[in-house]
Amino acid sequence: MIAEWNPVTAVATAARQLFGNAAPAGFGTPGGWPADNAILYSVLCSVGIIAVFAPLAIAQYRRISKR
Repeated sequence: MIAEWNPVTAVATAARQLFGNAAPAGFGTPGGWPADNAILYSVLCSVGIIAVFAPLAIAQYRRISKR
């Protein structure tokens, strides 16, 4: 369950889909919404991470550059 919503798993699944490769043998087929929409979920996670950490990085940079 947790691995289905892991962004790294979604990126790996999206890369497999984009390159036309199937999931490795023995691992089964991932299920759930993130696996079915791996490309969209990967993009959403990337945008979410940037939306959170870009303002934090800019604020930190401004604090350090004022010294």
